[in-house]
Amino acid sequence: MTGFLSNLVQYQGLFRMITVLGIGGTFQIGFQISTITYMSQHVKAFINETWLERYGHPIQQDNLLFLWSFTVSIFGIGGLLGSSGSRYLTVKFGKKKCLLCNNVLMIVAASIMGCSKISQSFEMILIGRFMCGVSAGLCVPLHHQYVGEISPRKLRGFANSTSSFFWTLGKAIGQISGQRELLGSQALWPLLMASCGLPALVQLLALPFFPESPPYLLMQKGDQEACKKAIRQLWGEGQHQAEIDDIMKEKATMKNTKILSVLQLVREPAFRWQLYMIVTLTATIQLCGINAIYFYTFEVLQAAGFDEKMASYMTLSIGLSELVAAVVCSSIIERLGRKALIRGGYWIMGSLLAAITVTLSLQDWYFWMPYCSLALIILFTVVFAVGPGGATVSTRVEIFKLSCRPPAFVISSVLNWLGVFVIGTSFPFIVERLKHFCFLIFMVVLFTSGMIVHLFLPETKGKSIVEITEEFNKLNFKNKKIPATPNHVSEDYTFCTRTDLCEPGAFWLYVLMCSSSEQQALAHSKDMAAFLSSLVQFRGLLQMILVLGIGGSFPYGFHISVINYPSVHIRKFINETWIDRHGSALHPDTVMLLWSFIVSVYGIGGFLGSLCCGYLTTKYRKKKCQMFTNLIMLVAALFMALSRTAKSFEMILVGRFLYGIGAGFSLNIHPQYVGEISPKKLRGFTNATVAVFLTLGKLTGQLVGLREILGSEALWPWLLASSGLSALLQLVTLPFFPDSPSYLLIQKGNEEACRKAIRKLWGEGDHQAEIDDIMKEKGAAASTKTLRVLEVLKERSLRWQLYILLIVMTTLQLCGINAIYFYSFEVFHTAKFEEYLIPYVSLGVGLCECLSSILCSTLIDRFGRKVLLWGGYLLMCSVLALLTTTLSLQHRFFWMHYFSVILIFLFVVFFGIGPSGATISVMVEIFSQSYRPSAFLIVGCINWMGLFVLGMIFPVIVDNLGPLCFLIFLGILVLSAIFIYLYLPETKGKSIMEIKAEFNKLNFGKKETSVTENNLPKEQLYCTKL
Repeated sequence: MTGFLSNLVQYQGLFRMITVLGIGGTFQIGFQISTITYMSQHVKAFINETWLERYGHPIQQDNLLFLWSFTVSIFGIGGLLGSSGSRYLTVKFGKKKCLLCNNVLMIVAASIMGCSKISQSFEMILIGRFMCGVSAGLCVPLHHQYVGEISPRKLRGFANSTSSFFWTLGKAIGQISGQRELLGSQALWPLLMASCGLPALVQLLALPFFPESPPYLLMQKGDQEACKKAIRQLWGEGQHQAEIDDIMKEKATMKNTKILSVLQLVREPAFRWQLYMIVTLTATIQLCGINAIYFYTFEVLQAAGFDEKMASYMTLSIGLSELVAAVVCSSIIERLGRKALIRGGYWIMGSLLAAITVTLSLQDWYFWMPYCSLALIILFTVVFAVGPGGATVSTRVEIFKLSCRPPAFVISSVLNWLGVFVIGTSFPFIVERLKHFCFLIFMVVLFTSGMIVHLFLPETKGKSIVEITEEFNKLNFKNKKIPATPNHVSEDYTFCTRTDLCEPGAFWLYVLMCSSSEQQALAHSKDMAAFLSSLVQFRGLLQMILVLGIGGSFPYGFHISVINYPSVHIRKFINETWIDRHGSALHPDTVMLLWSFIVSVYGIGGFLGSLCCGYLTTKYRKKKCQMFTNLIMLVAALFMALSRTAKSFEMILVGRFLYGIGAGFSLNIHPQYVGEISPKKLRGFTNATVAVFLTLGKLTGQLVGLREILGSEALWPWLLASSGLSALLQLVTLPFFPDSPSYLLIQKGNEEACRKAIRKLWGEGDHQAEIDDIMKEKGAAASTKTLRVLEVLKERSLRWQLYILLIVMTTLQLCGINAIYFYSFEVFHTAKFEEYLIPYVSLGVGLCECLSSILCSTLIDRFGRKVLLWGGYLLMCSVLALLTTTLSLQHRFFWMHYFSVILIFLFVVFFGIGPSGATISVMVEIFSQSYRPSAFLIVGCINWMGLFVLGMIFPVIVDNLGPLCFLIFLGILVLSAIFIYLYLPETKGKSIMEIKAEFNKLNFGKKETSVTENNLPKEQLYCTKL
């Protein structure tokens, strides 16, 4: 991972230019495609009103529909003209000048559309849309070529994939801007149309500070010095002579290569089947239904039974899904190949369209059918982006030689923009006459194209252009004699399509599966097979990590989040039980007190469990203690499940208390067990799974707590009892796994059992080095005195370490994150969100934290622990200040509610990326081996007492302070950030002795201190560098 991040620093100029090119490139076409959806009703009404003022009578509906369709489709005509002229203009004036002039054209178009309502002229909208199309037609091919030319070879795959990312990002931004709360209202739709001028203005102002592409400067201008200067500006200082030599070779090759015209390419028999493929692929992209959904999303969703208010949010979710899927595509294309992604994507999309047609036909029969329709539409978008959306562009590049590629892309662009125009013009009439059966047309196209690709398209993955051409020659000439390589292209000039693993596009798969330490090793691998072989070798370890996680930190996260969902039902149950017993209802304050105690007693149980855990694990070993914990969890689940039948809310209290004891045990056992069973090279990854399973537990709790699953009034006891399933699963599977190798060797002294456990977990191989490390650890433990808690508290040399420990753990509890999870329903009610939306918003919060906790492990060794802590505190503090403001002003502005939920999502993301992961790392690294057990006992006490106190007092704080309650957390975050910034030494890359020396300056001032402790040998260091 370090090598990859160093590339980010070295190539920062390149990444800035990629961003600038993307904003004014494919971002624009994605933005244009999606925003037009949100203006449909307003533009139609404007055309009708304008017609009425001019002629004294309203326009006929057929004519209105035609004008609207033409407004949508004229964008395609402009794009067709723009793409047709892009080749001539770029050769004559260069890409940079063309893009700058193109931005001026886009700004003029935006100004015309922005003034259309004031001028009462719908013709200005037509002119503006046409000019936007011309601009988009120019910028898209310019973007693709420019990005590819400014990138070094090892980053070219990643750079090319950004065009798809910016395309989908443009769609997502267009959908967000088009919300009625922003620019999609009746009054502001002209500004929404004109907003396309902002990206053009940004690129117009920023692009002059970047150079022309190095190949253009060297090959067409012949200016080698300017080429070197551009390379240094984009790629940083370093040895780039190899890249310059490649450009010179390309220049020499171009001298011997004749660039075909479009007519010559069409007539050439050697490229007949390549042209068939490009026509099929381009036509299918247009006729697969994806553009129809984006152009007329509102009409499709209304046909699915969703009202207009919900349609805009559903459209936004579709865009975000495609954005994520576009990133995934670049990670799997080299694994699965182009042909498999295109063919499989076509067939899956065809099947989904068939299912969509069925659900739309049955939507009046079953109330849940519209939701199935929405899910299928989102899935259709994801499959498109993962498969044909990304693989089609790659295939079009790879099936043509350099001499044929320019005219081939002209043909592709012409077909693409003609498709945009035809679909935009005809689709409204198709929908009006065929209704939901219109998707059957696209279904037939997809299945037909899938069969053509399956039969005739060769797989291009990992092949040179010569090998691909030979495959096509078998189709182009069949039994005829294959002619020599045309156009005098030297046969040794090959274009390899294989992507190296150092490209970030391929690297993303590793980021999702590994922690930072393993990414650093894997980033230098030459083949994905090496990583996959590690997964096979260590499959026993991975299986045990899964088993430990399910019964470890997973239940803790599950219990924190799941208690939100039955809150109303439990309060009602308490009141009804009291009435049955005593004949009178409880006072609301008493009900609130009992509910708060049910929430908080979990913390008391966890506190007791963590207190006993250290003694019990030493005496009975971790495996037995974890299995005993599962029995406690199962008993607690039975209490929960039977509480309603027994009409006893006291059983819920007992069950929560037992759950807390079990979580107190498992949350301490899980990190230690996982760390002890892992080899050195995978220890970072395995330790990171603790946080992943915790956030996964939160997410699962939110998912099963939905009223459609177990969150209803009839099923809430089973919701509370469902945690027993994970305990049962671990109880059944854990006996098949061994104790940790270090426990067997250090405490039991059984080397044979240790070797057997290592073979079972790590597979066959030479593991003597790992055994030697355990023996060294055993020797160090024998010469080190482990201090008790009271001794640690009295030790002067640990004074500031304890201060830091107290601050970071207290802040972790009082930063507001647990309050949001414990009482998220109340918080969102305060934000005025409707009842039916709250569970889904909470689910999104959990998903964000889960993803950000994965991201944290990739950043912590880049930025350090200290920066993530104080920076995270300050960012969270800023979000809380804004959140307090938006909640206070929500009655004055209707759109404030939506800002509140965005800020809550941001708060969770900043927490997951910063303090969530960095806190544990700091606590491990600032204490040496002799002090760490007692320090973690203090950590457990602070953690569980914080949960209890916060669970008790937060409802009262909310009732009395309302939205101002977040100011308490804000003040704590500010003070903690200042304290951490001033007094916490950075621990990244330092040994435990170096960290102790830093703290000794605080603990003893200028007094001379000893660097050793408890007779620990001076030469024995504990390095925290991953």
